[in-house]
Amino acid sequence: MRLVHSSLAISLAGLAALGCSGGSTAPTGMGRVVVQLATASGAQNTGPAAADVVVTKGADNIVISQVQLVARKIRLRRSDGSCTEDPDQDEAPASLLATGGKTNDEGAQGDEDEDCPVLKLGPLLLEPPLTDGAVTTFSADVPVGTYTKLRIQIHKPKGDKDQAFLAAHPDFAGVSIRVKGTFDGAPFTFDSPLTEEEEIVLPTPVDVTLAGTTAFTLFLDVRGWFLDSTGAALVNPTSPLVRSQIEHNIRASFRAFRDEDHDGDDDGHEGH
Repeated sequence: MRLVHSSLAISLAGLAALGCSGGSTAPTGMGRVVVQLATASGAQNTGPAAADVVVTKGADNIVISQVQLVARKIRLRRSDGSCTEDPDQDEAPASLLATGGKTNDEGAQGDEDEDCPVLKLGPLLLEPPLTDGAVTTFSADVPVGTYTKLRIQIHKPKGDKDQAFLAAHPDFAGVSIRVKGTFDGAPFTFDSPLTEEEEIVLPTPVDVTLAGTTAFTLFLDVRGWFLDSTGAALVNPTSPLVRSQIEHNIRASFRAFRDEDHDGDDDGHEGH
């Protein structure tokens, strides 16, 4: 099945020049970071890339052909700082959800919380690749320093504050995560209204400097999303009885690390 990067390519088309330029246009005291998405490492892969994720347990087989996730805010956290907590996503008025005077999905450089600068303010639709390796999604300028965590808000679009997003993606009303594929040959669509902020510890602290760019990969281990609690069997995504197990698996699947060679693997662990 053909992989479609959809809204990532549209909303981030202005980043094409980033890979061609060795310098940063960031202001003094700011460093450029690049955020990538991945679901599989390409570091050891030498064969052709697969367009789908296939998981087999016993007699059951699941094929994941598309993953989409709505994020409202993605930010870093300094090693010696603490993040200002956001108001409740579903109850707070739009005026409280604005950060740094921005209420759309453009970059939020200059965010007032310097301990946790915002990399991207949404809602935005993320569609991670199902092939091996990492795909660039966006870049941002943040204060130079050492960062130890990445935070992402999984967001269920609803109400007036998400009006522009829902106009572009009306089928995501009340849906934060969507997975399409087949289970034992039968097509399925799994929708989740999960709304939660995930804080992901970077395995090695990352220094953002004035020189060059720093690349992070947000890794989603989608191969474990439809496993039972033992990890030895698959669950049927169409059964409402296993929704909580699937959402637990999703929350536990996020990783983040430095990935300068864009292969979907932690730079600090390569060669070990």
